[in-house]
Amino acid sequence: MKIKSFILALTFMSTSVFVFAQKGEVSSAKSNYEKYAQLRDANSAALGLTNLKNAKTSIDKAVVNEKTANDPTAWTYKALIYSDLALLDSVPTTSQPVMTEATSALSKAKELDKSGANKADLDKVTANIAQYSINTGVKAYQAGKFEDAYSAFNSSLTHRPGDTTITYYAGLSAINAKNYKAGIEKYESLVKSNFSSNNQVYLDLSRLYIMQGDTAKAIKAASEGSAKFPNDAALATQEIELSLMAGKQTEVISKIEAQAQKEPKNKLLPFYLGIAYSASNNTDKAVAAYKQALAIDPEFADANVNLGGIYLNNGIELYNTANKLPQNKQKEYDEMMKKANAQFDTAFPYLQKAVAVNPKSKLALDNLKTYYIIKKNQAKVDELTKQINAL
Repeated sequence: MKIKSFILALTFMSTSVFVFAQKGEVSSAKSNYEKYAQLRDANSAALGLTNLKNAKTSIDKAVVNEKTANDPTAWTYKALIYSDLALLDSVPTTSQPVMTEATSALSKAKELDKSGANKADLDKVTANIAQYSINTGVKAYQAGKFEDAYSAFNSSLTHRPGDTTITYYAGLSAINAKNYKAGIEKYESLVKSNFSSNNQVYLDLSRLYIMQGDTAKAIKAASEGSAKFPNDAALATQEIELSLMAGKQTEVISKIEAQAQKEPKNKLLPFYLGIAYSASNNTDKAVAAYKQALAIDPEFADANVNLGGIYLNNGIELYNTANKLPQNKQKEYDEMMKKANAQFDTAFPYLQKAVAVNPKSKLALDNLKTYYIIKKNQAKVDELTKQINAL
């Protein structure tokens, strides 16, 4: 009886020591990892590499032993140690399998940690995994592998959902990979956030919609962006240009005028105002707007074309009306033709300037040719015809 009891006592003692030894591996891993973490946080990670490797050796023993295989702390430290090892390794072929192990360990630790005692450390693992994906994405982007970059940044978002910087990188990568649907999706989520560069995101989103042939959404994005960022000239110009393209000239006049006050030296704004007024049949205001654009830049070819075109069309309209008058209206005919020729003469310097500034503009050449046809200058007509045919 006594001998049996003595043997049983020895057996019990041996088991306790064995379990304690395995617990000791977890403690050793934890101690070594914390030493490494202190050096890492002091920007001396290289000095703590031995500690990190020792931590790995200990934790590898702990997680496979039946006595500590279900210890949430053991799996937490495996996830921490492996994720840090992966971050230190710049070679994807060797670091990726290590990070895969870290991800599996994270999943196991979360499953076992019913009380949430290891949550703070598990959050650190999640941050490490996200950072690894970011690093992978940056390298892929810099190498021009945009699909891989998008995949990496998107993977990072599964660990850092809602992170606006990563979302922006993912969207940018998708766009460069010509995955416009994914790019639009990321940018649409960004404009609902407080991302610091949302003015640029709105502008890019508007351009993406144009590339997809959706002018209505493009205008909406530019309009929303312009309203949120009233000092962003690029957004204001985008909204104005798209509105003009969409035939919304009358609706956009007030916005052009407001932006022109903010940018008095921007020749495009009075030019756009001229287009809008012309489309609204307000010729006098259109003329004044084009002249304002030319006051800023006399060499502005398009403004010269449009202003010359207004005077030319006015003259043609008077000319045609005069030629419809009956023969007994000679006096009225003469007065109307005089006015028509005055319009032609007013148009001429602008028509001539437009061709001088841009001799390859078919519209400018056609307008000047029309002027010489009216003036019955066949030599000039022939000369301009050759220029047009040579384009």
